[in-house]
Amino acid sequence: MRIEVVPTVEEIRFDQISNHVVVVIDVLRASSTIVTALGNGFLSVIPVETIGQANSLRTADSVLAGERYCRKIPDFDCNNSPTEIAQKKNNGNHLILTTTNGTRAIQKAERASALLIGCFLNATACIKHALAFHLDITLYCAGTRSEFSLEDGLAAGLMIVEAQKLHTNLQVCDLGEALKASFLQLAEKLGEQLLQTTTGKRLVQHHFTSDIHYCAQVDHYNLVPFVKEKRILPHLVS
Repeated sequence: MRIEVVPTVEEIRFDQISNHVVVVIDVLRASSTIVTALGNGFLSVIPVETIGQANSLRTADSVLAGERYCRKIPDFDCNNSPTEIAQKKNNGNHLILTTTNGTRAIQKAERASALLIGCFLNATACIKHALAFHLDITLYCAGTRSEFSLEDGLAAGLMIVEAQKLHTNLQVCDLGEALKASFLQLAEKLGEQLLQTTTGKRLVQHHFTSDIHYCAQVDHYNLVPFVKEKRILPHLVS
């Protein structure tokens, strides 16, 4: 098996999707919001690209969450904020989510053999489940505003570290090896580092510092969101 890393939402190729397990990584914040929602009672998450699509799906048992460039979308119930979602403790509701980069990445990779959602919060469970398919794996970093995001790369590096513990002969692309080394260098100060990334600084300016600290937690959840028929559902890893 081989692990490849794609650094931004625009750069994924069909050969990195077809017959691959794809893990979408958007640490700040779409992946973290999805993991948190499913870990706190939401039955599913429905990712959509546009605000109009989200509004058209609104029902009595749905919650609309989303942002554009960190700002909450008018008339939506929540921002794309995992700490805000965690406070809702929903049972029986569905989260409809639209974000600047994360939901676009999910849609671009929908033809993968398996499409998973990962971040620091579920990193070990996510890569363990990905390896169980015995297919090549693509770690698909969403990035920010068409640029690479260090927090996504560090989460990919953590997943590679955990994957190599389970499969010592695993092949990893050069970018993946660089990100693994970066994670190992910064592992003891993830929270501090995420505050200094481009997206982290932007979120601090918009008063979302609590989200950054929350998203820096490693293995807070033992579940893996997976995409099935346009919905994201939870898979619990034993």
